[in-house]
Amino acid sequence: MRRAWRGVRELAAAGALLASLALACASPTGPDAAFAGGASRSAGAGDLMVIANRPNNLHLVDLGARRVERTCTLPGPPTPGVIAMSPDNSVAYIIGGGMGEIWGVRLADCALVFAAAQSQGNERVRTLGGITLSPDGQQLFIYQAPTKLFIDHYEVLDTRIAVYDTSAGTSALPVRTLPAPRQVTIMKTGADGTLYLGGPDILAMDPATGATRVALQSRNRKDAAFGPRDVLTVWNIGESSGEFVRMYSAPRWKPGAEGDAAQADAVWGYEKIDLASGKASEAVIGTLEVGLFTGMTRPGRPDQFYATLTQLQRFDVPNARLDKSVDLDHSYYAIDFGTDGSTLYLTGTFNDIAIYDADSMTKLGNIVLPGGDMATGVPKIFRRATN
Repeated sequence: MRRAWRGVRELAAAGALLASLALACASPTGPDAAFAGGASRSAGAGDLMVIANRPNNLHLVDLGARRVERTCTLPGPPTPGVIAMSPDNSVAYIIGGGMGEIWGVRLADCALVFAAAQSQGNERVRTLGGITLSPDGQQLFIYQAPTKLFIDHYEVLDTRIAVYDTSAGTSALPVRTLPAPRQVTIMKTGADGTLYLGGPDILAMDPATGATRVALQSRNRKDAAFGPRDVLTVWNIGESSGEFVRMYSAPRWKPGAEGDAAQADAVWGYEKIDLASGKASEAVIGTLEVGLFTGMTRPGRPDQFYATLTQLQRFDVPNARLDKSVDLDHSYYAIDFGTDGSTLYLTGTFNDIAIYDADSMTKLGNIVLPGGDMATGVPKIFRRATN
């Protein structure tokens, strides 16, 4: 058990390293389209996905037709390729340029409508996955890790959240900054504008004042029945279910053998925030049998939790057990649902999107993207507007 537990932790560490390596985004190649906000449920409208891959492609994918509708060319490589959508889904904001650039691409014509070089002067700034927008789309929040570069040394500066005006154009600079704790990797915005920060714990921040509180304890949680949680927080998924969500693994102690990892059971669990209500919840969902990178609840079915890496797995949440598992053709890092919850889409690693039926977990097909691998690419799925 001790060896297996160490192996799981090493797998998570390897995933975190992969998250800092690659992705892509890109020039008009298809017909114009209209875009709708995430709340749209117009009859007959299809689902669309935005996803990036190498060398510098940002794709708009028609999921109903299973084809790439448009490919836009980004100014540079899309590493790490984490995307946040404007509230009306007309503009995709992506972290690119080796974690140093932020670009906003209008999907209708591939126009670059926003760009921010985070590094200025001798201050080098990077961000892994901390990107989100205000509910009105007027403010863009970026979690930054700055370092000053000198001839003979580096000076590590305090981490912060930079706030940009999304109408600032292609030479944008922050209009203000907010102090932020270290080790934050992803962010999301609640319906009331609260910023949720995924770090050692899940924090809630008031973007007006910077005041921060703990929304859900993770690393700092004290539970005599479990050991410390191990969280891999790289992919900002969950919009299809209206949640900030991340998985964790932990040892569950055997009675009378508390603290003995050799006898402990390894379990999977999730931590999530309902973005509409702000309610925090967590649950153990099953025994840890294989490594998994991302997971989320099924839209409209909070009793079902799906996760992926080398297998696609479905967990029965109320009974905390694995319900079904299928082997995948290769590793897929990220998971998302179509807006009605009936179809699963797996992305990351290579240049194909795998499609699965959510009920039967039968593979329905693949969509192959032009270009190279998606690496740690994060999909964003929403409904097309109807006229």
